[in-house]
Amino acid sequence: MTLSRPRLVLLPGDSPVEPSLIDWLKTQFEIVEVEDTADLARAAAESPGSLIVCSPDGLDRLRQGLPGEGASTVLQHIGEGVGVVDAAGAITWQNTRLAEYSENIRQRFAELGRQAVQIFNRESTVADASGRSSSRKFSFQCDDQHFEVVASPASTGSAGQVTAAVGVLWDVTAGRRLLDKLDAIDAAGSELMKIEADSIRKLSMADRLKLLEEKIVKYVHDLLHFDDFEIRLLDRETNRLDLVMAIGITPLRIGEVIFAEPEGNGISGYVATSGESYLCPNVREDPLYREGLDDAASSLTVPLRLHDRTIGVFNIESKSPAAFDENDRQFATIFARYIAMAMNILNLLVVERYTTNEQLAGNVLGELSDPLADITEQAEALREAQDEDAGGREGLESIIDSVEQIRRRIEACTAGPKTILGAEQELHRDKPDPAMMGKRVLIADDDVEIRTSVSAILTQRGCDVTSCCDGSETIEILQKLAPGNCPFDLVISDIKMPDRSGYEVFRAAKELSAELPVILMTGFGYDPHHSIVRASQEGLQSFLFKPFKARQLIDEVKKALAAGDDAVKKPQRTHKQKT
Repeated sequence: MTLSRPRLVLLPGDSPVEPSLIDWLKTQFEIVEVEDTADLARAAAESPGSLIVCSPDGLDRLRQGLPGEGASTVLQHIGEGVGVVDAAGAITWQNTRLAEYSENIRQRFAELGRQAVQIFNRESTVADASGRSSSRKFSFQCDDQHFEVVASPASTGSAGQVTAAVGVLWDVTAGRRLLDKLDAIDAAGSELMKIEADSIRKLSMADRLKLLEEKIVKYVHDLLHFDDFEIRLLDRETNRLDLVMAIGITPLRIGEVIFAEPEGNGISGYVATSGESYLCPNVREDPLYREGLDDAASSLTVPLRLHDRTIGVFNIESKSPAAFDENDRQFATIFARYIAMAMNILNLLVVERYTTNEQLAGNVLGELSDPLADITEQAEALREAQDEDAGGREGLESIIDSVEQIRRRIEACTAGPKTILGAEQELHRDKPDPAMMGKRVLIADDDVEIRTSVSAILTQRGCDVTSCCDGSETIEILQKLAPGNCPFDLVISDIKMPDRSGYEVFRAAKELSAELPVILMTGFGYDPHHSIVRASQEGLQSFLFKPFKARQLIDEVKKALAAGDDAVKKPQRTHKQKT
């Protein structure tokens, strides 16, 4: 039994078809070769559903030879709306897809077809220089949907005037919404970048970081529709991905870290290393995934890129499986670039401020160094000349001491965040402060000068001080204590330390006792991991920007101690009222 082969109708053009190609086609199809449009129409009618092949220069003959019924059948099954509109704006023929649209949409289609006929006749041409039919493209919106119509001349009268136009209607709503969303993300990114000098001068570093975080959260929720996400920045010295911002995702336990490594550090570590985004439809089946959001089912992680360099990651998670698609990946990638640029600008402004202060202080010291030396030299010469005038000698010695104090204070300012302004004066006060007497303070700072100065000032005021040289030692002390039985009244910690951040010290203190007050310190407001913002949301009492004054330190310590005492007393008063 011989199986029938599919029929193929071959309409050659002016260019001959390669014989070898025809020979091969004959092995696969039953070939019917036709020479003109009449033969083509007859063959198509005899073999409905057969495949028709023609050379490019035979397209015109193909259009002429296809039976009207066959052409109509093809148009009925294409995915777009097709219709013919006459000069009066009436739809004289439409395919099934066009008929499915609402009356309002079809009326707009008909009106655009009428306008197209007028345009074709006004231009008095149906063909361009290449001989191809001219066409016009229109756009309109109806019922929250966006459409495009491409209209071409369909028929002409005896005078050569166009009497009807054929139009193809495309629903471009999805594409238009995509472009609108991209425009909205671009506008939001521009808002993130508006970190101007005037606003910088008016806001503290913590306020600037808080403002940036509020903007990021708003745009991620409103534009990208992501509810749970985190942002991590890469510390190039340690290769750690330090948490900057976490919304809905529980931070890692104290001591746990994520490095920019391709294996063993979750999807974030892989993305930070590869610089490529990663879409995970099912976290339970992905060996790279490392637990973040409680009950997470899917995730999307994109790199924070700056000048072809990865500076961090933007990680989004969802409790629904396959919650993210390629559009989400594209949107997140674009927005991540703005996040990277905004954070880089903030860091650059802080570094610029730090450098400017150092340069200014150095310039002042350089300018005053010679005059101060001259005053000291002249005062010493006069003091030596006052052999019998004891009062004169004492006055000159006082001048020499004052000049030396001026020099030391200028040098302290030059030291920037490595000093505490006015520490020397405060250490000369002999009287302890009753509000600070016996208070137990834990201090963490890897800078020995700051650690020593803060300890000395608080000890002189009556505090019992324990100092640690890094975050690990501080956290270890706190974690060894029994919860609810804290021997400390206050914790003071630097933000940026080589092993642990100030935020980790803050969390360890709060896990030990929710009422334990904490003060964080940082140089010139430098807070690369947004520790101040995150800790402020979780009960941070205060923060100090180095170089701060000794008097400011004392005032903030007293306020924090008072707040801690109130927090401890409040539950007791509430308990008595209930009983």
